[in-house]
Amino acid sequence: MRLESLLRWTARIWGIASTLLLLAFSFGGREPLRFTPGEAVGFLLFPVGVVAGLAVAWWREWVGGIITVTSLALFGAYLFLWSGQWPNIYFFMFAAPGILHIASAWLASRHSNKRADSE
Repeated sequence: MRLESLLRWTARIWGIASTLLLLAFSFGGREPLRFTPGEAVGFLLFPVGVVAGLAVAWWREWVGGIITVTSLALFGAYLFLWSGQWPNIYFFMFAAPGILHIASAWLASRHSNKRADSE
């Protein structure tokens, strides 16, 4: 198994686990989802943006990975501006499959470029 394929499937399986856990955290409680406008922006960036990026990555790894990582980065910046705190390591663990998707897509593009150059 090539490294790009290993990264792709690791990212997909980890992404499924992250998505299911984020959905359970977000919608599994008995309390209703009522956000202040500031909380709604944060919720759109994390988990909604991260989950959307992980879903897109099944078809377009570059795009999905970039959406995931960008959503996390924007969430981190927003959280810092809003509360003065940075996200803890758990937020990064949920979004880590996005980085793996980017790495897999980069390796795949390098591999296809080498093949095209040798022909």
